[in-house]
Amino acid sequence: MIKGFDEHVRKSFERLSSKLYSIENIWQNDGYEWAGDWEGRALLAFVCLYEITGEKIPCMDKMLEEFPLRLNEKGYLGAVQKGVADEQQLSGHSWLLRGLTEYFKVFKTQKSLDIARGVVEGLFLPLVDLYEKYPTERADSSEGGVSGNSKETVDGWKLSTDVGCAYMCLDGLSAYYEITGDERVKTAVNRLIDGFMRLDRLKMKCQTHATLSATRGIIRMYKATGERGYLEKAEELFGLYTRCGMTLTYENFNWFERKDSWTEPCAVVDSFIVAVWLFEITKNQEYKTLASRIWFNGLLFCHRENGGAGPNSCVTAEQPYLKISMYEAPFCCTMRYCEGLLFAKNYESVVETSNEITSDEYGRIFIGNEMLALSEDGAFENVETVVVGGTTYIKIPTLVKDTSAKLKVVGLR
Repeated sequence: MIKGFDEHVRKSFERLSSKLYSIENIWQNDGYEWAGDWEGRALLAFVCLYEITGEKIPCMDKMLEEFPLRLNEKGYLGAVQKGVADEQQLSGHSWLLRGLTEYFKVFKTQKSLDIARGVVEGLFLPLVDLYEKYPTERADSSEGGVSGNSKETVDGWKLSTDVGCAYMCLDGLSAYYEITGDERVKTAVNRLIDGFMRLDRLKMKCQTHATLSATRGIIRMYKATGERGYLEKAEELFGLYTRCGMTLTYENFNWFERKDSWTEPCAVVDSFIVAVWLFEITKNQEYKTLASRIWFNGLLFCHRENGGAGPNSCVTAEQPYLKISMYEAPFCCTMRYCEGLLFAKNYESVVETSNEITSDEYGRIFIGNEMLALSEDGAFENVETVVVGGTTYIKIPTLVKDTSAKLKVVGLR
């Protein structure tokens, strides 16, 4: 068992059982810019926690009962689109497909698959052609908050500051294809992948979360079909991410080429899953090391004492301090963290460490795969200390309470 794992699960289960995620609050209003996103992530989180614990959060089954009352006449959530693709609605409904398909895989409830089919038929398939005109020229700006927001409409696309999130749906559509084998969906997915691979992610400053979620979808297509082209594309995308999108604490820059932004646990979960899957497929030990270091140094510091999850500072050689950027992002990261926990449980042997002490060119010091740091400000509770060369370091802490606490994690020599 991974050290401290049960406590992480308990905290997440309590948070997802709170009033915020009750059936009275789970459905978002018509003005919510990310139609399907909150609901989909919540359902996925509920199912993941059930897979870990065998216990149901009451809201989970109630959501399935109420879905028919919430869908529009085309079978999805939010406004009916007529010749316009809403980037955020498509992204949100990828999570809805993930929640519905995970529910079907676990409980074999036909209703969940029928709702997923309605989303695919009513929203995604009619808009596939518009992906040929997905705008690739974006203003060079620092726009966008933690949750992202809608911008202008260009060439039939209602765009988002989460650049590239329209391709998040490769995750949801691949999960649907995995179950149904619908060749129309495979054709659509292949067209989307071709377009996605043509994007200049660095120039466009694409959201790393969107890129990693799309990568997970591409890997799932490989797992479903065995077609090697999918695997090659996934490795190419993940290589770009590890070179240009990952912080020195194994978290992410929210956008490529924007190192002054913040990290996002949703993307850190994505990166963990991608590394785990690529190790499972290729047996390349570098992926195993990455997965373990993402877990110990990235994911653990994202988890808060209240069971939620939230963004942190982006640690670079120029900015060596790790601290909380936002205590919790309950609208996304708190829910996505649960899938990270499920993968840690299912791939426990990948998450390993040792007593070997090493260092690297950035001045980072590791004991096994756990990074060591110096406490600069504030106080961390229940931390483990390690003495190296006469200096006392602490391991990257988890379930942090003190939002003012700060660690120096690079340049320690």
